[in-house]
Amino acid sequence: MLFCHSIFEKPDGPVDYDRCADCLSVGLRVSRPPPSKPFAIDQAHLRRVRNLARESGRSVLEELEHMNNGTSEELVQQLALMFGMAAIDLPSLLTMTPAFDVLPLTLAQQWRCMLLRDADGVLSGVLADPFDPDLQLWLNNQARGAVLMRIASSTDLRAYLHSWALHERKSEDLPSPSRGLVASRKPDGEAQPLGTPADDAATGQMLAMTRDVLRRAMRRS
Repeated sequence: MLFCHSIFEKPDGPVDYDRCADCLSVGLRVSRPPPSKPFAIDQAHLRRVRNLARESGRSVLEELEHMNNGTSEELVQQLALMFGMAAIDLPSLLTMTPAFDVLPLTLAQQWRCMLLRDADGVLSGVLADPFDPDLQLWLNNQARGAVLMRIASSTDLRAYLHSWALHERKSEDLPSPSRGLVASRKPDGEAQPLGTPADDAATGQMLAMTRDVLRRAMRRS
């Protein structure tokens, strides 16, 4: 977007960003200052975003994330309210167990969604893009029945799945398929146990959360 270099000022006070003689004369778009408050997603805003998505070839969610001037948590809360889903953040994801036996990790990463088990073993679905009804249908089919759908930010979901992918790669490099067994021996001959899956996952999550915080700080600066 080109920036207006000559602002038309109303004689009675505030600046009118819709009018600039120099820019309009040569057909330039006049840039507007970003709103001071996070935008609210209404029908008019959705129509605009859908049009932008058709022009750019990106998804509606990607366009919303690009235009979002609030936090990713605020955007998730708005989408959860709009679609009647439960919002879930990264700390809450960490309290639940991924159901990779039902939906393998490779498919979860490919389709950017996953299935979780709560403490009672009940399955629920997690996705970042609620605008894709086919994805919700596919996720229900993988669970072999309708499940509660939760929505997470794409950053949180990607970080969570990435941490598990790193953990599985580490597990594949072990001499034994069992986890938590002896990986090496200390000089005195004492067995040195491997870290547990929870420890490895927590380490990966901390790195992912740190990167996420840095990205958000850079976006706001």
